Amino acid sequence: MSLTRQVRQGGIVRIRHGGYVDTRVDDVRERHRQLIAATWPLFGPDTVLSHASAAVLHGLPTWDAQLAGVSAVRPDGGHGRKGRFLHVRVAALPPGDVVERAGYRTTSLERTAIDQACVLRFDRAVATLDAALHLGADPASLAAVVADARRRHGVGIARAALRFADGRSESVGESLSRVLMAQVGLPAPELQVDLHDRHGVWIARSDFGWLDQWVIGEFDGRVKYLGTPEEVARTVMREKAREQAIRDAGWSVVRWTWTDLGDPAGFRSRIESALALAARGRLAS
Repeated sequence: MSLTRQVRQGGIVRIRHGGYVDTRVDDVRERHRQLIAATWPLFGPDTVLSHASAAVLHGLPTWDAQLAGVSAVRPDGGHGRKGRFLHVRVAALPPGDVVERAGYRTTSLERTAIDQACVLRFDRAVATLDAALHLGADPASLAAVVADARRRHGVGIARAALRFADGRSESVGESLSRVLMAQVGLPAPELQVDLHDRHGVWIARSDFGWLDQWVIGEFDGRVKYLGTPEEVARTVMREKAREQAIRDAGWSVVRWTWTDLGDPAGFRSRIESALALAARGRLAS
């Protein structure tokens, strides 16, 4: 089949003369990597991948709407450029803000995280900075990048998100859960709580824990339930056995999903009810 016909049928997208990406690739981040590879030859020697494109290469969270085009920075003055498949900004890039990743010049992990935080809403900015810290970003370097960005649009959100960020969060869902807890006035939990049975034997680690109330909280992103029916069944059985061991050790368990994060009032009620029920149970025992 000719390239022209494949473009017309939507199987591939032409981004420049001789440059195409395969829209049949299901993974959006992998398709963005294709887009980077097809776009990279267009860049001059000083252009550096940035924002969502750099985030993909560093393994930071991204959102699908960000990945339609490649993001880059030129440090040489002039004007930026924004089109369907390419967004080039003009900004100063100190030498320490540029690294090589997967064969491309890209902004550093710390610079990428702050750049992203400046263009995202608060909860997503927190998720990005949580992930950066979890990946080993240097807190002092993050603070320095924020300080240097004091006149940039969105830096207020980035600054607030950095104050809230915690590298112990291990997923976007956990990060968004923390933000929502704070927004609806729930008490702040401990993160990544190790649980032991009555004999001191380690049972499990939980996403969140309200230790005084003996309540643990778990965000269920459902990714672990992918696979063949047999694999899913084994995973479900392991989860049931794990939760029963946690309850046998005296803990109450409250779970929530992506759907619950879309209902702030219901989310607050779910956790408050679990905390109150656990408190009544311990008073009665």
